Parts: sequence; structure tokens; C-alpha cells
Amino acid sequence: MVERDPASTDPRLIESEQRYEAVIENASDMIQSVLPDGAFEFVNRSWRNAMGYTDEDLSHLTVWDLIAPDSLQHCQIEFTKVMQGETLDGFASTFIAKDGRHVPIEGSVTFRMLGDEVVATHGFFRDITERLRTRELEKRTAQLEREEQARYLEKMAALGKLSAGLAHELNNPAAAVQRANASLRETLARRDEALHALADAGLTADCWHGMEAVMDEVRRGRISRDRVNPIAVSEAEETLEAWLEGRAIPQAWTFAPSLAEGGFQVGQLKRLVSYVPDTAAALAIAWVTETLLVEESVEIISESSRRINELVQAIKGYSHMDRATEHDADIHDGLENTLIILAHRLRNVEIQRNYDRTIPHIRMYGNTLNQVWTNIIDNATDAMDGTGRIVLRTRRDDGHVAVEIEDNGPGIPQEILPRIFEPFFTTKVQGEGTGLGLDMAWRIVSEEHNGTITATSRPGRTLFRVSVPVAPPGD
Repeated sequence: MVERDPASTDPRLIESEQRYEAVIENASDMIQSVLPDGAFEFVNRSWRNAMGYTDEDLSHLTVWDLIAPDSLQHCQIEFTKVMQGETLDGFASTFIAKDGRHVPIEGSVTFRMLGDEVVATHGFFRDITERLRTRELEKRTAQLEREEQARYLEKMAALGKLSAGLAHELNNPAAAVQRANASLRETLARRDEALHALADAGLTADCWHGMEAVMDEVRRGRISRDRVNPIAVSEAEETLEAWLEGRAIPQAWTFAPSLAEGGFQVGQLKRLVSYVPDTAAALAIAWVTETLLVEESVEIISESSRRINELVQAIKGYSHMDRATEHDADIHDGLENTLIILAHRLRNVEIQRNYDRTIPHIRMYGNTLNQVWTNIIDNATDAMDGTGRIVLRTRRDDGHVAVEIEDNGPGIPQEILPRIFEPFFTTKVQGEGTGLGLDMAWRIVSEEHNGTITATSRPGRTLFRVSVPVAPPGD
């Protein structure tokens, strides 16, 4: 506190000052007095309790040492206003406590004058941590209420959850087709230009046959390779570029990457250019390079189109777009379509299949069993944090077909295992699951298909077993 003038011995004045100090010291608000240089003149008990600093600590600190960096500039501006005689109401900032906690505060700041000069600022603050926490909890509660209202959409959530991944899966090959197609026209134009120039060079039929023979040899070698070794390609590129530069081929660095990727070796390039005059060597190299780029674009378009078709067929099979509601089908088709649909979720998951392909078809109702596989596999992927192993098994089961889906995740605690099929029961964080997925799976299997679904679990092995009759009773 401010030291009393020893000359001030008036008992009434002393009593008044003591009463004032007691009020300040025992106030519930955090109260501080700061000198113009930022040093602390005094703080009260509430301030010390909230911030954790002792008077000894404060003797070595200024108010600027205790203000959060993102509030510092604002506080400096406001401090200047108070030092100029302005009172602040509704002041807000963030202090840093001794233990490193950020303490949000709100209050008012006034000043003390001596004559015509402001000699200190007085701050009266409240710790609003709990208010902000309550506000955040209220927002969270409102969000949970909105999620609760949306639970009736759970049957569509299985497909909705897949939409982003499907869009990504379709976008990748579609974008590849678009890129390859965009460059194909220019590549064909450059190849035709090189081809016409070679024709103008007066090449004989034997020359053309020789160059085509080299190209065929390179293609056969490319097909026979199991995979492209990036290191070998990089080394081949350097070797080819050095050879092209040695032959004074213009822009050798632009040809070497495509030639290396296409599988050309120096010996094959030597044979190629041996069929043309020296003046046409660069044209032959350009023709070969552009031909390789055309073939690469065609391959990209072909592979990407195949992938798009695979996804479209999987989506059709998954959603039954081209079948009646009730039908007999191979259960493996639904499992495989589900794996394709969930490919974006299973990138780092090992899938093992142990199928009995001799089991008979079963009676299915729409696409509902696919929702069962989706919920179980998706839950397993979540449990494994997207990395692990899932084993799919099918087998005959006394007039039924049994499907087992096993994962090597951490397992389901035994105390909650009996409750996993209960509606609205979930172990996921609020907002990440409604607890209706396995309830819906149980209803689809037991009520729609007259089957059973069970689960067993221990750390490292969780097994869901679905058994459905080959044909419904009375069929």
C-alpha cells in the first residue's frame, strides 16, 4: 500500500486511511494501482489470489510483464488514455498468472492526480474465466441440442458420411483425365510437327521401320517391368541428358525426363538416330519424346476411366439403383462394394478376405445390409485410428450365411459390450456419434432379414458376426 506521511498523525485521518485500506484489501474485485512507468504501487488480496504473485515478485515486474501478448498493444493505448485523464469503463484484457494461466479480466480503470498531474492508474477488475467457460458451455449445449434434433436423419447419415470421400475418390481420376486430355492435344500437335519435319527430311521406309522397331523394343521393356524404380529413372535421366548434350541436341533437359520415364536407354537412342541424317537427329528425338507423352496420356485416361467406372458400378450396387427392393444376391458383392465406397477411410488399413465363394445367394431387402457392413467397418476403422487390420470372413452356417468382420483394434470394454446395440448409446465424443449406427444394424439384421448379430471383444480382437438365412421362412 501507499506509505503514510509520518507527519500525518491526525487520529481521524489515520482511522480513515485504515478503513480505506481494509475496504480495498478485502474487496472481491481485483484492484491494482500502477505508476506511470508501469510499476505496481499496490494490489489487493483478490488480485494476488487470482494472479499468484507475491509483493516480492511484483517489485521486479511491471504491468506490461503480466499482459498477454495479444492484449499488450491494446492495453498500452488504453493506459495512455488514462494517463491523460480519461476513465475507462468496460475495459477488457488478458493477464498472465504466475503459473502461466491466461486470466481474462473485465472492469474499469480510473486515475489519481496530484495537482494537475496523473500520478497513478487504479484498475478494478473481475476474473471472467467462469463466465467465458459458461458461455462456451452454453454454446456447446446449443450445438448438442441441434445434433439431437437431427438424429432422425440417421438412416441417411451412412450415405452422407461417405459423400465427401466419394467425391474425393471420383475427383482424383476425373482430374487426371482432364489434365491428360488438356495436354494431349498440344502433345499431338508437337508430335505431328516433328513427324512432318522428318518426312520432309526424306526418310526412307527402312528408316521409319528402324525407328518403329526401336520404339516397339522400348514398349516391350516397359511392359515387362514390374514397377518403376525412381532412383533408376533419375540415374537414367542424367545419363540420357549427358548423351543428348554430347550430340548437341537442343533443349536436351526437356527430352531426358520423358525418355527416362519411358524406358529408353542410351544404346536404344543411338540406334534410333542412326536411322536418320545427323541434321534430323533432334527431330527424331522430339518425335520419340512426344510419342511417349501421347502414350502416357492415353494410359492415364484409360486407367482413370477404369477407376471411375469401378466407383460408379460400386455406388450402383451399394445403393441398388438398378434393382428391385427385394432380390436374391451374392453377399460378397455387397461387401466388396462397401470396401470400394469406404476406400478413402481404409487407405492405411490392411484388408484380409477369407471368403467361401460356394455359399448360396441370400434374400436381401434393398441396400440395407450394405449399411450394416458400413457401420461395422467404419466403427472398426475409428477404433483403430485409421491404421490396422480388418478381416472379412464368410461361411455356411446351418441354413444361414455367416459374415464375420474382425479388427485388431483396442477392443470394446467388457462393461459396455452388452450395451453397444442400445439406441443412443455411444462411446464416441459428443457430436461424433449419435449411438444409432449399431442399433440400426441390429434392426436391419434381426427385423428385416430375420437374422442375428453379435459381438465379442478383447484387446487386439473385436469380432462382429452377422448371420442371415439363405431364404426367409415360408419362402
